[in-house]
Amino acid sequence: MSSSQRIKQWVVMAGVILLSGCATVNTQHPMVMNGDITPELKNQLATVYFIRPEAYKTKGVANDTVRITFQGKTLLTLDEGAYTLLYMKPSKGVLRVYSKTQFINSTTPVEVYREREYKFIANKTYFVYVRQINEEFRGVYYDPQPVTLAEAKELIKPGPGRFGSTRPSGLARSAPIDELEEEAVNPPPSSAVKGLAPALPEHIYKREKYLHKVK
Repeated sequence: MSSSQRIKQWVVMAGVILLSGCATVNTQHPMVMNGDITPELKNQLATVYFIRPEAYKTKGVANDTVRITFQGKTLLTLDEGAYTLLYMKPSKGVLRVYSKTQFINSTTPVEVYREREYKFIANKTYFVYVRQINEEFRGVYYDPQPVTLAEAKELIKPGPGRFGSTRPSGLARSAPIDELEEEAVNPPPSSAVKGLAPALPEHIYKREKYLHKVK
């Protein structure tokens, strides 16, 4: 391999590293606060982390970027192995995670989702674990599950079912989870998050023929 070929290879590898583990926030979402967040303003907002560790076993479209919506509008997209931070205006609505999966007699992936109802309260800190749920023949899903700071610190480290470290993206780079102190984090009450019935594929795609029928 020539030196020029090696340089091109390193450039490609560097590009992959830089592009992996990213989050893209919809700054036009009406509930997202942008710009300079002063301490006074921060006390009037909810601090919300979204965490998506890289899973061990799944591959293909299940590992692609997920899209997260709030109140029916796209809030952000999130890659595997990344976490990010948003400052949210006090609000309430359905937080939904869309992903692609394969679960039917077809080679074409379909879009599925899981959701919970969140109430974002001023001066509270939320940790939303974008948790992968593998239901085999019925597909792979991502659930926006609330976790504690202690649990969030474990999720960003390698562990059972997780590959590699989960890296901060966007605003999380200046406020990484592993540097947060327990006494400085004001968690929301458990009533701020409400579980909703899962959106089953047989209810989303009623005309499809399933490999696995639900009784």
